[in-house]
Amino acid sequence: MSQDNERILIAIPAHNEESTIRQVVEGVRRALPEQDLLVVNDGSLDETGSILRTLGVYTTTHLCNLGYGRAIQTAIKYALRNRYDVLITLDADGQHQPEQIQSMLKRFGERKADCLVGSRYVESHNYGAAPLGRRLGMRVFSLLTQIATRKRIYDTTSGLKIMRRSVFEPLTQWHFVDFHAEAIVYLLRLGFEIGEHPITVSERTAGQSMYSAISHIIYPLKTALMIFLGAIQADLTRRKRRQ
Repeated sequence: MSQDNERILIAIPAHNEESTIRQVVEGVRRALPEQDLLVVNDGSLDETGSILRTLGVYTTTHLCNLGYGRAIQTAIKYALRNRYDVLITLDADGQHQPEQIQSMLKRFGERKADCLVGSRYVESHNYGAAPLGRRLGMRVFSLLTQIATRKRIYDTTSGLKIMRRSVFEPLTQWHFVDFHAEAIVYLLRLGFEIGEHPITVSERTAGQSMYSAISHIIYPLKTALMIFLGAIQADLTRRKRRQ
């Protein structure tokens, strides 16, 4: 497990999650009461902000919706500025189970990975439970990641991650759209160690998924482009370091 003297921040990006944000925050507080908690309110137009105020949770707010990638980068910059050693991210839709984070932290400390991804598929290698469009997309993203890095990451779209301070600054140096496959490729090409740890998730019961019918066509194309650009950016960064 992480050393006792390590400062750990848990960050939850949230956009229009009024139906679930309370239970997620309260679940994190129950499971990890000793850790600091930050919510990044990414321009929510519903009651998310009001609920967060009643909960008394530390919140940083984007005046408009900047997207998931920017919300995660806001959390990383906050962790970097306030000298946290470890950052944990999880989604605000209630699908992640905060009580599983302790086992992830234990594995994170044992493996000395720079980033550990909470993975739904690392054990089974089977995407069969997901809808067809999403299932095909996740398989393609995983294969593209392997092609770009020679390392297979089975759940590239997981929002449950544990990151070490070593990756904070690199992850603020480039714009990530979704902070999924393209960020994984970027870090692997920079030489960082990324692993996966098995988790289970609950079905979304409220709110709106970021994946729509049209996104099953557009999102894979966009992600493939971002993976390609992420690999190039990482290689350029490594060259500059050697100069």
